[in-house]
Amino acid sequence: MKKSFGLVFILTAFIVSGIFVYVSTVRDLTALENTLLQLFSLGLGLLGSYLLGKASASQNAQEMIKPHARSAFRRLVSLTQSLSRLAQTMQDLRPPNGENPQAAAIVDRLEGIVIEQIATAADALEDWRDVLPEDFHALRNEALNLKNGTV
Repeated sequence: MKKSFGLVFILTAFIVSGIFVYVSTVRDLTALENTLLQLFSLGLGLLGSYLLGKASASQNAQEMIKPHARSAFRRLVSLTQSLSRLAQTMQDLRPPNGENPQAAAIVDRLEGIVIEQIATAADALEDWRDVLPEDFHALRNEALNLKNGTV
């Protein structure tokens, strides 16, 4: 979006410069007209260049970080899946009702810790949405397919 604003400002600067050249060929310009037209052209060009440069730098920085971000994202996904498997294992190991209340209390506490870690990992995955939107949506679709059993 900012890139298009920058391009509009630069295009406007070219148009103002064209008008400046045309008017100066038709008649002699006063010093004030000369100064104002040059100032408008320079200001619009500088503003457009700044906006265009800022947008390009931001886009290039994001492209440079993506390969490193993908590997970190994959590790976070792996960690989340590992924690989910641990939570499932704890569910499977839970003693039947009333059989061993002390063991059940220990499993409950440990399961609470694991669920808290899963929530933290899920929040961290959500933070990656802005950096890697394609990978994030692919992961979300994969999770939905696994949940629905359509894999």
